[in-house]
Amino acid sequence: MMSGAQPESAPASAYLGAVATLATMHDKSPLIGPAMSAAVGMTVQTSHVDTDQLGTFTGDIARPGNAWDTALAKARLGMTATGSKLGIASEGTFAPSPSLPFIIAATELVLFVDDERGIVVGEAVTDCTVATVVADVRPGDVIDELLVRARFGEHGLIVSPTIPSQNFIYKGIHDRHVLDRAIRECAAPSPDGHAHFETDLRAHHCPTRRPVIAAAAQRLAARLTVCCPTCATPGWGIVRVERGLPCRHCRRTVLVPSADVHGCPACPCERTEPRTGTEFADPVRCEWCNP
Repeated sequence: MMSGAQPESAPASAYLGAVATLATMHDKSPLIGPAMSAAVGMTVQTSHVDTDQLGTFTGDIARPGNAWDTALAKARLGMTATGSKLGIASEGTFAPSPSLPFIIAATELVLFVDDERGIVVGEAVTDCTVATVVADVRPGDVIDELLVRARFGEHGLIVSPTIPSQNFIYKGIHDRHVLDRAIRECAAPSPDGHAHFETDLRAHHCPTRRPVIAAAAQRLAARLTVCCPTCATPGWGIVRVERGLPCRHCRRTVLVPSADVHGCPACPCERTEPRTGTEFADPVRCEWCNP
């Protein structure tokens, strides 16, 4: 760990007046641009490149890498298209919540690339309030309750056969008549007579996802206003979390967060900050006291 001076707010000239390219097909500019403008004085221009080539939520195009790699690839697509040295992209991941397995958690990553400084900085936010529904239904099934849960109309739906078929994938459905027709058409080639439908999680069809992306963008923008205490590069922030505290009851080590390690995206400088009130772990989290 390197220590020394405290990190400082980035100088006003760090990105003031700079222009970064946001690679998106799904109307993310209103979610990311305002945060970058307000916090760091950066203008965000949109490049409508084909980001679907890097993976789709429906799986008809597999995502080859993790969220970080995919967002980085997206950013570079936009940078290549516009010749910009600064790029931004976001990527969402949906999975069962570790603490509430029956609830789907959305994690939104927003990534910033600065090829002039040779840095990549990202921030993520996880939220469990995004409306998501997945079901297999037959034509004529009563699905009103499912549609309420899906916030259908405001949110879009995707319908496909229950067997993989790129020829029968209907996306961006917001109309009930269109939905019923898609279910009939997709159920016909399915061996079990069902159609598969799910929330269209693309940002321009999923309103409850949009505030999560905006929150991640705000967190990223705030990070870009903090400079490394050693080399003054913008983007100082948490790079990893340390785990391990003695149980308050039995004193065995429990792998709960104990400290945040802050670091620089450009140099090896790091500083460890213990989390307040974390001298001991709650016995509820201890596998020996609460197996």
